[in-house]
Amino acid sequence: MAHNLAVLYIISILVGFTLCASLLYFKLVQHINDSGAEQLQAEITSVRALLSTPAGLNAIKQMMAAEARGEDATTNCILMRVVDREGEVIVDCPNLRGTVPDSAFPPAGDTRARKYQGRAGDFLLRTAKLSDPVSEARGWRLLIGLDLAEHNKLINVYRTYLVLFGLGAFLFAIPSSYVVVRRGLKPLDDFCNSIKNITGSRLSTRLEAESFPTEMHPVVDAVNAMMVRLESSFQRLSHYSGNLAHELRTPINNMMLEAEIALSQERTPQEYQEIISSSLTEYERLAAVIDKLLFLARADNEKNDLMFERLDAGAEVEEVVDYFSEEAGAAGISLVSYVEASFWGDRTLFRRALSNLISNALTYTPAGGEVTIFSSEGSNGEVEISVADTGCGIYSEHLPFLFDRFYRVKSGSQHRGTGLGLAIVKAIMEMHNGDASAWSRPGHGTTVTLHFPPHPSLQAPPDERE
Repeated sequence: MAHNLAVLYIISILVGFTLCASLLYFKLVQHINDSGAEQLQAEITSVRALLSTPAGLNAIKQMMAAEARGEDATTNCILMRVVDREGEVIVDCPNLRGTVPDSAFPPAGDTRARKYQGRAGDFLLRTAKLSDPVSEARGWRLLIGLDLAEHNKLINVYRTYLVLFGLGAFLFAIPSSYVVVRRGLKPLDDFCNSIKNITGSRLSTRLEAESFPTEMHPVVDAVNAMMVRLESSFQRLSHYSGNLAHELRTPINNMMLEAEIALSQERTPQEYQEIISSSLTEYERLAAVIDKLLFLARADNEKNDLMFERLDAGAEVEEVVDYFSEEAGAAGISLVSYVEASFWGDRTLFRRALSNLISNALTYTPAGGEVTIFSSEGSNGEVEISVADTGCGIYSEHLPFLFDRFYRVKSGSQHRGTGLGLAIVKAIMEMHNGDASAWSRPGHGTTVTLHFPPHPSLQAPPDERE
């Protein structure tokens, strides 16, 4: 990873340098060309001003003669030639003779500058009209050029410097990029090493955000939050494994003990029937636990197999209430419902969840108490169906674990049930993309609420519940 980042860093440096150098180079060339054109225009203006004087032509001839004698010869002079309508030379610069032909200059009337590459070098050429009365009367025009040797030399030197600077930048970018990348990735290496030290026996370990750069604090916080969830899940899994072993061991030990006692001596047929009947009770208990465990195991994988339909909550609740009414009457408990709502759900699973809640409520409500089922609808179409009892209630420290598998609240000196009823309720609600919550007050009762979303394809909105 460090090697790839270093290569990308080097490439980005080279690309950035190349773009900047190219822009500067082309700007310099443009500036030099513009300065050459401006220099030509200034010379044209000077020649026009000189020829507008009576002795202007003679002065130009004297300068050319002095240059021919070598008295004012230069290699980068302004090259000029004055010709008439027929192209006959009136006066010209000695350095221009045999260097640039008349055909290389722009035609009469074309005021644009033109570049010319000849054996003697590169030149910038222009043709200009002379505006003094004598020149206009005779049809004279000015052919003027600028030797670009010095300009090209300056451009070549600048180009050479850019290449050398580019090579230097490349050589500097190689070690510097590796140093920068390795220093930048060091916090990530420390982060990975810290995570490697976390094992199943050290899930309580948390990363210190202060040990990492500010940019990594969100990642560190996310990992710490994940570790909290993992630790909680691991602890619950450990409890689940222990409770599962206990739940399966108890009926098996009971059956083994009964079988050993039965085989210890001769028994009458009636005694054998009683032993088999007792064993059958344990079989039923074991089968019920296994059935519930299989349901929970399939719950996460069969969400798409549910038969969702629009249910009349009032009618469905009444069906379940009628089923438990005889049991409630025998226990001296009032079982009533006030449900007027409809929602999307699986009929069989809803009845199973509601049956579990009512069964729990009847189990923990004393004679003379009341179990009430009621409903409410939210503004977004979500439906809540609650089962409230007036039983013994549950202390607040148990509420976060109430829907865990095999979790049972101690009542008196014994635990009742298998601890899977509310876990099944939670699984059913998750299959509906809903949620289940519990509220309780010791000595006053418990209320368990099922939260159904407007449609099972939607996630139920989180509620703020105490």
